[in-house]
Amino acid sequence: MKKLNLYLSVVVSAIIAAILFVTAAVAQDPATQAAQQASQQAMQDAQRANQQAMQDAQQAAQQAQQAAQQAAQDSSSGSVYIPPALVPPPFPLQPTGPVPASIAAAHNILLTTVDVSPNFPLDPGQVYNNIYADLQSWGHYQLVSTPQQANLIFELREVAPRSEIYGGHGYVYSAHSPAFLLTIVDPKTQLALWTITSPVYLAGKKQVYAHWVSLAESNLVSRIKVVAGQELTSAEQADLMTVPKNHFGRNAIIASSAVLAVGVAGGFILHHEYENSLANQKKQQDAFCEANHIPLNMCAGG
Repeated sequence: MKKLNLYLSVVVSAIIAAILFVTAAVAQDPATQAAQQASQQAMQDAQRANQQAMQDAQQAAQQAQQAAQQAAQDSSSGSVYIPPALVPPPFPLQPTGPVPASIAAAHNILLTTVDVSPNFPLDPGQVYNNIYADLQSWGHYQLVSTPQQANLIFELREVAPRSEIYGGHGYVYSAHSPAFLLTIVDPKTQLALWTITSPVYLAGKKQVYAHWVSLAESNLVSRIKVVAGQELTSAEQADLMTVPKNHFGRNAIIASSAVLAVGVAGGFILHHEYENSLANQKKQQDAFCEANHIPLNMCAGG
């Protein structure tokens, strides 16, 4: 009987212990589940943050690439454009046809500006002053201030006709070919005796730009000298053949290099952001588990 009572006591104790264990497990299970759910939520938040960081980095790389391409296009559109029709001919020789003798025989001339295109790139007042000074420095003509004093009138036009329209990537550009157009007029008969066209090529900034402006103005005077039967120096002949260099090839190389560099940099940025996001995600998970007294090996992703 004692053995039976002892056996029943052991069985009852075991049943009570099992009930207590199950009860404790059931009581602990919601907290554990809540902790696990919170950990999973934190992991999902970190993953979303990681995806957002990668998207932001990718978007930044794309914007940088577009900026590089646009800069290349702007650089190309800002380069000196020389249409084939305006490639300078050999330095002007003495015309083979008859030139009115009054052009070479004249002593007094009146220089006037009669027309300036709205899109002409230079200040017409400064151009007039510079050409006036170049003619005075030449010394072949005496410059006067009234038509009554003049043997000839030099009518200066500053033109910039549109030579081409081109475009791409949603942009349209128009190329203009500025030039000096000088008409030599007989003041007595009002007849145009001769017309001289001298192209204007411009490039660079500040001192370089000023150099090409001065060269364009002196080249006009050199062409007047030829019509007037005056010989040019070797330097004047060389200046007539000098034009700015196009930099389309160089700009294309720079643009391609910039796009490649942006792509490589974007890849490094994406990789770096991804690694940082994973590290931050692990730190957040570990911190959450430690704060809630959850073993790290039981955390999601632990």
